[in-house]
Amino acid sequence: MNPLRLHASGALTRLLIDHPQRRNAFTRQMWRDLPALVQQASADARCRVLVLQSATPGMFAAGADISEFEATYATAEEAARASREIEDAGAALAACPLPVLALIDGPCVGGGLALALACDMRLASTRSRFGITAARLGLSYPVSDIARLVQACGLAAASELLYGTQLWSAQRALQTGLVNQVHELGALDAAAEDLLQAISASSLDATRALKRGLHAVAAGDTQALAQAQQTFVQMFAGPDFIEGRDAFLQKRPALFPSHQP
Repeated sequence: MNPLRLHASGALTRLLIDHPQRRNAFTRQMWRDLPALVQQASADARCRVLVLQSATPGMFAAGADISEFEATYATAEEAARASREIEDAGAALAACPLPVLALIDGPCVGGGLALALACDMRLASTRSRFGITAARLGLSYPVSDIARLVQACGLAAASELLYGTQLWSAQRALQTGLVNQVHELGALDAAAEDLLQAISASSLDATRALKRGLHAVAAGDTQALAQAQQTFVQMFAGPDFIEGRDAFLQKRPALFPSHQP
């Protein structure tokens, strides 16, 4: 079985992490494979939302596979190459034009947390744990991942997580804004399904435009902000708004043109 694979079902595509013998730790090949899988999901005209989750309950991802460390970090050149592969994987998730949800059940540590932070939203079970232990290995952390961490939970909480290297409970992660929601194990799937159904029911053109707008605001990119505002104005004449307006007035579900493959 491929340790990373897509499972498409209608408007929803799941990117499954399936490496349970190593607690879903990512091998070099898994880091390399992830961007192409995200691209494949994005190119599927039926897909409206992408979910990153484990194929095995009780784990999310334990970061990079320690069994490869000796070869990976044998030289500075190889270490730099491996770091770029990891950063590229996170960048692929962040750049996905679709909303991306991380569904977390169990340990979410190091590179696993970096992947979750590259997603737009994070839902977790109460037994999930979160941490970044790079300092214990004598390492810093990629600036792109630090930026996403600070955006999620603020500078003070990010500093605590990075300096302290302690694992946070799901409730602590919720308090700081690291995750959006925390649910008991039996309720997590239902809560995720409610959110995913709501996203899927909305206009695909709108959710794509909203993602571009959110990223523009987060980056403080003046040009991107202007483009997002222009898109907003133009959408009033678009087919999805016309259908959404008519459906609202007629008290019926909208059949958005952007939902058609």
